[in-house]
Amino acid sequence: MLFFIFWKTFEMKTKILIILILFVVLIACNKDDEANVDNLYHSWEAKSFMSVESAAYPKTEGRKIGLVFFKDGTYGLNLDVNGCGGTFKVSDNSIEISSAMCTLICCDSKFSEKLAIMLPKVTTYKIDGKTLKLNVPQWGYIELELSE
Repeated sequence: MLFFIFWKTFEMKTKILIILILFVVLIACNKDDEANVDNLYHSWEAKSFMSVESAAYPKTEGRKIGLVFFKDGTYGLNLDVNGCGGTFKVSDNSIEISSAMCTLICCDSKFSEKLAIMLPKVTTYKIDGKTLKLNVPQWGYIELELSE
């Protein structure tokens, strides 16, 4: 109610300027957010962990551990030996990833096992060029690179 009383005191030019500024701000925010989400829907290769525990979970050279986010809200995770999958929800730079359902063939590396355990603890993500960082509060982050 107070807003409408205040609004009546503005001249028409000022009202139009306010509406245009709000419109530009809303459009600019939505396009960036949508572009960021669209950039997530690719194949990513897990490279490293950045946390206090990083040294305990070294990635085996020559092993490609992949994570794919699909537009239907599902993801696929290819570990050393096993394959996994699950669901996720994304909003702006927040992400909620379900626990991975994995095959139990054999012997994944400690790095792969830790990756599968940490995915449900991720709360936000950031894409910088070809690098994806999945942030885990009070632990660190998982660094992935765009697969080619």
